[in-house]
Amino acid sequence: MERVGPAGPTHVGPFKVAGVLGQGGMGRVLLCAGPDGRLVAVKQVLAHFADDEGFRARFRREVAASRKVSGAYTAAVMDADPDAPTPWLASVFVSGPSLGAVVKADGVLEEAVVHRLAAGLASALAEIHRAGLIHRDLKPDNVLLTEDGVRVIDLGIARVTEGEVEGDTGLTRTGWVIGSPSFMSPEQAESKPLTPASDVFSLGSMLVMAFTGSSPFAGASTLRTLYDVVHATPDLSAVPEGLRGIVERCLAKDPADRPTPAQLLELLGPVAPAGRQWPPAVYRMLAAQRADIDRLLSADTATAVAPPEPLPELAPEPEPVPEPELDEVVERAPAVPESAPPSVVPPRPVSPPTEPSPTPPRRRSRTVALVAAGVLVATGVGVAAYTLDRAGTEGAGPAAYADVPACQKATQPLPLAARDPQEDFHSASENEAHTMCSWYDKLAGRRTALVRWDVKRGGDDSANAKLQQGGFAAEAVDGRRVNNLGFGDGAYWESAGATEWTCALSVRHGNLVVWVGLYQPGGCEQKAKEIAKAALKPVPVKSG
Repeated sequence: MERVGPAGPTHVGPFKVAGVLGQGGMGRVLLCAGPDGRLVAVKQVLAHFADDEGFRARFRREVAASRKVSGAYTAAVMDADPDAPTPWLASVFVSGPSLGAVVKADGVLEEAVVHRLAAGLASALAEIHRAGLIHRDLKPDNVLLTEDGVRVIDLGIARVTEGEVEGDTGLTRTGWVIGSPSFMSPEQAESKPLTPASDVFSLGSMLVMAFTGSSPFAGASTLRTLYDVVHATPDLSAVPEGLRGIVERCLAKDPADRPTPAQLLELLGPVAPAGRQWPPAVYRMLAAQRADIDRLLSADTATAVAPPEPLPELAPEPEPVPEPELDEVVERAPAVPESAPPSVVPPRPVSPPTEPSPTPPRRRSRTVALVAAGVLVATGVGVAAYTLDRAGTEGAGPAAYADVPACQKATQPLPLAARDPQEDFHSASENEAHTMCSWYDKLAGRRTALVRWDVKRGGDDSANAKLQQGGFAAEAVDGRRVNNLGFGDGAYWESAGATEWTCALSVRHGNLVVWVGLYQPGGCEQKAKEIAKAALKPVPVKSG
């Protein structure tokens, strides 16, 4: 929690601003006080997102969805103005750490605690589903452990279960879906129609996480995680016998085989009442949170320690001539916000690869979870990064790409042969699009090449490029910079031994990153450059 700087707002609607609970790439959450002194958490979105009618429409939908659900298991909405110049949503401030924060800080939970957690989540889902909603992004960071039980927050991507046709709102497109890959249901990963059973699958994944510290489907890459969600049988050996059968039913691949929240409560049985429901660490975190709030509220003057608006940082300046003792320049790169993760048009069912999956440069993007209940799930932090070589025209806007074609079209200009279509992968969401294509040598019995395209979208051209630059710069820290490539805004080679490839090149151009991995003993850097340059050609440039 931070104080608001002197240039920051003093009021949002009728609420007096006390401080900043946190901020990320799409907005921030403010701690405010109502006219009656009640604490509220006010979610604000960034100005450039407010100018996007699609984003504003989605925010209106979040307000409507949040108002449908009782505050007993969520954060009750007090007021909202989705049509304000800077749209905002005010909810009752709910004090409590997230499940993800507790497990990270204090380790996995005991069976009795997880049993109570499961009952609380089932009760919360029963209420959400009773309101005609599907949460669609149930994950540890969206579950608060409060003194009176479980609260499920962030209904920003919830959808009604009846009376809404996907194409009618213009907010989604065929084959698109939003959620957090590690906690998605198989049908969500495959862009199939969702039912309330999708949330039950996510609940099962969270119970495993509470026992193990991670999702049962977490893989080395987003694509691998999504593949496992759809096809893999999870390892439940760490789940105690008393809950294993229930978790197995929640994680059934067929939605019809999963219990409803009401049935889940019956399977769990009654939970004994307790004055202190959670491990001691939860109450220590609650006390620390209250101390932070007291510090903010008792301050006589505001100290400028938080920016008035969470704007992306400026692009790096052109690279200066290095000093004799230095061969690289370090600067502050923009924060990597948590954006909505991709939906998936998965590969046709095949056996998982027998060799380790290659790990293209990991994109450090997940669902933005600006919490409307007083706890910001994740905030951006600056990272030190290379100043990459720039090939753009000075003063020109950033390159803006609209989408990434699937492998059949994307690979046409590439100087590679023997593509393996069984491992083709394409995914798309409102904020990202990805394609990954592989080439296989049957005689050698291994993949010889992998090319991946990643596009950031959802904001204006500058914001999309900044978002891509942030993740790219963070990944470049451990790599070897490429100078004078002749195309793109920056490039680096992955460190030797970091992957299975003999050379792996990453190139950013505006909001697009192309990653090329080659297994070609004896030298492959020139070939990788040729492939990366050719890979830019099939990607459609954004119109308008």
